[in-house]
Amino acid sequence: MVRFLALFIPDERHGTLRTQVRARLEKSHDGAVLQDFGNWLAVTIGGPIVHLDTGLVVGSLFDRRYPAPVQQLPSPEQRQITASRGQRLTQGYWGNYVALLTDESSKGLHVLRAPFSQLPCYYISCDGATALASDVGMLIDAGLLGPAIQWNAVVRELVRRDLRTAETCLEGVTGLNGGERLQLTPAASGVDRLWSPWDHVGTPSSETEAIEAIRRHAQGCVGAYAAQYENPLLMLSGGLDSSIVAACLAQGQRPFGLVTLVTRDPIGDERRFGRAMAMAAGIRLHERLRDVSYIEPYRSSTASLPRPAGRLFEQESTRLVHEVAKEIGASAIMTGGGGDNVFCALQSAAPVADRLLSEGPGRGVLSTAVDVSRIAQASVPLVLRAALARTLPWRRDSPVRNDYSFLTHTAREMEGGALSHPWLEAPQGAKPGKAAHIKLLAYADGFLQGSDPQTALPTLAPLLGQPLVETCLAVPSWQWLKDGRNRALARQAFARDLPNSIAERRSKGTPDSFLGEIYEAHRMALREMLLGGLLAERGIIDRVALENAFSSSQCMTPPSFTRLLHLVDVESWARSWKTRMGDYRGATATC
Repeated sequence: MVRFLALFIPDERHGTLRTQVRARLEKSHDGAVLQDFGNWLAVTIGGPIVHLDTGLVVGSLFDRRYPAPVQQLPSPEQRQITASRGQRLTQGYWGNYVALLTDESSKGLHVLRAPFSQLPCYYISCDGATALASDVGMLIDAGLLGPAIQWNAVVRELVRRDLRTAETCLEGVTGLNGGERLQLTPAASGVDRLWSPWDHVGTPSSETEAIEAIRRHAQGCVGAYAAQYENPLLMLSGGLDSSIVAACLAQGQRPFGLVTLVTRDPIGDERRFGRAMAMAAGIRLHERLRDVSYIEPYRSSTASLPRPAGRLFEQESTRLVHEVAKEIGASAIMTGGGGDNVFCALQSAAPVADRLLSEGPGRGVLSTAVDVSRIAQASVPLVLRAALARTLPWRRDSPVRNDYSFLTHTAREMEGGALSHPWLEAPQGAKPGKAAHIKLLAYADGFLQGSDPQTALPTLAPLLGQPLVETCLAVPSWQWLKDGRNRALARQAFARDLPNSIAERRSKGTPDSFLGEIYEAHRMALREMLLGGLLAERGIIDRVALENAFSSSQCMTPPSFTRLLHLVDVESWARSWKTRMGDYRGATATC
């Protein structure tokens, strides 16, 4: 993926800063391209980049009308983008991009990060100047940042995993959320929101039109991503979402590969579904067995990110997938990640409440209640009572459940007021099912914030493409349920392309057994790591509770060892940054 750094310089007194940044980046990065726009400076490494008269669009940009990367824009379109201060980009385009646009009237800079972009944008303040970058490595290399861990933010990461806001876990470093615009002028700065999922919740089209739109936009998003890379490799789980991506790839004219990862336990072995999909697509399926011996608990998979956004089991997934990618010459990895979120895979009574609020009591409500009861394995009367309760005005939001397990009272004090996610602020009259759908999308967006532009092979989640997300947001929550199956419209949209065993399946595989293998194989190392680590030293984790968990003779359940492994993820991330902080000790950071 492309990397970038931009430095907004509001007045002449920052001339020395400009010179220092250019010199440092030219020295540390061969092939870096420097461009001077007067009161701001841009440095890019790699591509793609769309050059504008007033700035740059860094990263992948796609026109909504054509599933192919945009390489240049006509002058009239550039003027619309500039005049709208970037708003036009969110309406006519999509992709993994960050736009940097000069505002000549205010002598300012507008920075827009695309909705659901996998290209990050972090920024810091530098004595009146502002530096922005795709990754904190660029800020460090430019001499602008001396990294330090923000421990209160680390606690919030532990409490609300995967629901991420603009806050990072490094002091002074802020992230720009997808669909937001940072406006910089010599006098002030501020962030406003150009895109919100709530703007796309409206009057739905017919079910037939919705199915056609889902199919069209899924094909368009997958096709647009595939057009950028040679022989992309799809991680095929055998589930519905990755199979839809496989079906879309198979309809294209470009070669691609398939790989499935399995566990020793049958619950994580989806090979029979993967083989069926591979046969339908006419593509060879590469099969790899996860091996716990390759897991290194002390190594963080997101050591270069400003948040502990990785998971320990991903080490082995990355090793195996990159092994296959090298074998077939793949230049990118694709996944079905986010499909559950986009296709509204809810197991609650909220869709029943939505239909009750929209249509009133009737057969439709009862039909949806029956579907929910079959999916959630709950009685119909229980579902109806829960749905009725969710129709109450004060029960229509979708609250976030905080996790305080294995945390101390000190950690609760450090947490402070949790930052709210802007998408969870439902407008008046919002329906509970749609609020729950949007919460799923907020978690999916948090998943994308684990993207690292420095990785050797980009990992792409095409089902989180903005056009497909907006199409699915317009669908009433209850329409995603049919015949006791969730994601019903997506199933119907690709029914003719998928094996019946996949299109109709209700079960779902899980790597939980491999997490259990990791825990058992590395139990003593994990114990030592947590009890003698930075989280314990800071008084964040409860040593006694951890001792009891590790010493228990009872078989540990998935929720417990998953939480312990989450603590390990954060511990290894913190240790990696402490090591880097030691490496930078004595070096001078400008900001």
